[in-house]
Amino acid sequence: MKDKLEVYPGARQDMARLAKWLGRKIRERLQGREYVMNREDFQDLARGIRLSNWLMPLLAEKNWYQRYLEAVFGPLERPKIQSRVIPLNAPVKKSKNAVIPYQLIDDFLDQTGFKMILDECLCRRGMECRDYPIDFGCIMLGEGARTMLENGHGREVTAAEAKAHVRKAQEHGLVVFAAHAKAEEQMMGIPKALHGNFIELCFCCPCCCVAMKNLKYYTADIHQHNFINVGFVAKALPDCKGCNTCVNRCAAGAIQVNGNKVWVKEDICIGCGVCQNVCRHDAIRLVQIGRPKGALLDYFDGRLQLDLS
Repeated sequence: MKDKLEVYPGARQDMARLAKWLGRKIRERLQGREYVMNREDFQDLARGIRLSNWLMPLLAEKNWYQRYLEAVFGPLERPKIQSRVIPLNAPVKKSKNAVIPYQLIDDFLDQTGFKMILDECLCRRGMECRDYPIDFGCIMLGEGARTMLENGHGREVTAAEAKAHVRKAQEHGLVVFAAHAKAEEQMMGIPKALHGNFIELCFCCPCCCVAMKNLKYYTADIHQHNFINVGFVAKALPDCKGCNTCVNRCAAGAIQVNGNKVWVKEDICIGCGVCQNVCRHDAIRLVQIGRPKGALLDYFDGRLQLDLS
């Protein structure tokens, strides 16, 4: 393991910065104070993202990796992370029985109270992303997010501004995850008492963001209860030319090659629509399966009792 620490320049420094962030967090808790993430912490934690993205594929083959995943994501009956993938990068045919992804988000933003946009993406900052804008941050929703505004991590916005931000995410080719994670309380200082009143819209790129970059290393059960699509999956058409562009771009590893065609493993497809967007032959489609639900929160576990009014 010692030699592997030099696989990328700055690995040791990243470990030191992550340890510094963790030390401050522990001191705050020991002194009986709620942890509050300051700007320096944000930078240190971003380096921890880079370290995590490097370590994940190295650890994925280890016997104890499943235990690690259970500790991070939680068991099926009590998940610590719930994320729902909302496809913006591929057109979905309109019909009276279809849920239109944009409408799902727009209605949700209209219903929420406090809204803010982060100044930067934590993952892209840590990875020093060159393909997607680092200064394009997540949307944080609910009273639990106010502490992040108070500590200078972004700006409060209206519903109209938040919707415009979502449209820009599509222009950038980013994937939208609606997420409620225990980790945000621990890492970003969302007050424990208000964690039930907090959710975020993350705009993820496949090269940097922890959720997208490491999907292919997660087990099927993690996909099925932590990275759930909102009723859309990709399906290959007979017109497939076998160029494999979609195979290479699928972050979940859900598209497989079968001779000179491709097929999709629907049990791990997250329904993001990236494959349809990049297909030069118009030979893969995002289709809705199952009965649609009326609102975004309906796709989450009701036991979380998210109150965003």
